[in-house]
Amino acid sequence: MRHPYRKFIQIELISLFLALLFGLAALVLGYFIILFLAFYFIVLSILCDAMILLQTRHSVEAGKQVMRGIILFLFTTYLLFQL
Repeated sequence: MRHPYRKFIQIELISLFLALLFGLAALVLGYFIILFLAFYFIVLSILCDAMILLQTRHSVEAGKQVMRGIILFLFTTYLLFQL
């Protein structure tokens, strides 16, 4: 039997793995745009976690994760346009 939130869990894990790869590539190559992509993948992972929490009726934790994702998204976008 498949887990009912399997897609969200897969997207969360894939985005974390891609964030790790892009973060390491940004460290080695020194490109800021790759670092911003890593941050956006972290935001995607946080939002997927929020969706999982919302579906499992943990609305307070889901709300906190959504706020974390929004703050990180806004901060990263602001830094992207300032460079």
